[in-house]
Amino acid sequence: MTQGRLGPLVQLGEPRPNLEPAAECDVCQALVHQRQLAEARGDMSKVTDLNAELRNHPSHAEQQR
Repeated sequence: MTQGRLGPLVQLGEPRPNLEPAAECDVCQALVHQRQLAEARGDMSKVTDLNAELRNHPSHAEQQR
């Protein structure tokens, strides 16, 4: 493993793909729209936050069962 000034370097995996909105869910549609705006302005931190919110939204929790 490569050594940095403060210790071993961290290797991150590939980011998760963007989630699609749950069908017929206005909240999911709004979150996806906000995510698109954040991507357009290069705010990847906000994109990550919105992806987490989509993943934790009840409509997605039901789809994953």
